[in-house]
Amino acid sequence: MLSIPLGLPECKVIKQELHSYGYAIHVEKTETQEHCPHCGFATSSVHDRRTRKVRDLAIFHQPVYLFVKVKRYRCWNCSQVFSASLESIAPNQHYTNRFCEYLYELCEGSTIQEVSRKHCIPYTTLERIYYSIASKKAKERQTATEVSSPEEMVLSLDEIAVKKGHQYETILMDAKAGSVMGMHADRQCDSAIHLLSQKVLSKERGQTVILDMWEPYHKAVRALFPSASIVIDKYHVVQKVTQALDQARKECSPLKKARYLLLKGCEKLRQDQRHR
Repeated sequence: MLSIPLGLPECKVIKQELHSYGYAIHVEKTETQEHCPHCGFATSSVHDRRTRKVRDLAIFHQPVYLFVKVKRYRCWNCSQVFSASLESIAPNQHYTNRFCEYLYELCEGSTIQEVSRKHCIPYTTLERIYYSIASKKAKERQTATEVSSPEEMVLSLDEIAVKKGHQYETILMDAKAGSVMGMHADRQCDSAIHLLSQKVLSKERGQTVILDMWEPYHKAVRALFPSASIVIDKYHVVQKVTQALDQARKECSPLKKARYLLLKGCEKLRQDQRHR
């Protein structure tokens, strides 16, 4: 069997096996002393040992399962029993942190259903992992933006369909960073106000807001940022211009049947089409 670094410096490999379901690697933590989470007292008194089965990143396209020997300590000071902490594996988690990050990145470029099927992970479990990491990253981005970026933000407020049947939610984005700042139920004015007031801590920074033509969003922005510049997104501008052009075409007899000619670029028209 090949010998490659595991990449988990807090653990040492005891043994490794190759089974039909993938690699089984038995590891244990190198530290022999832990600090009690209840009183902070350091102890090395082992109460018992338990084994956790945790899935890790694949090796040569083969699934990897870590069998982690977890020591449980009894504190000499307060007599409480606690498990050794692991930086790479969250408590009560069946996947390493780096494997969860890997699944999150896959879902960013695909769908939760597809990743769930490919890696044989229950859909609800993968969904929970994805939204947990997404929420954490959103908070980190928001904190970093609020603290380290004093210049004004360019906000984008829009709706997104979450289910069939015209069920919408309001979504707030940082247009410069291209990141989602938050979402809220429905697309009414009160929802937009709640979302903006919760996510934009400094009103002075919200000086530019990109919107569509949905009036409740305009009302919410005017209520919270009365001096902000409202920019209508180009999709709706082009849509309205196209509709106006189409209406004008219908009122002009020579152009009634020339809809697609008007929408074509001039360089793509034939000579006889240009004369029309």
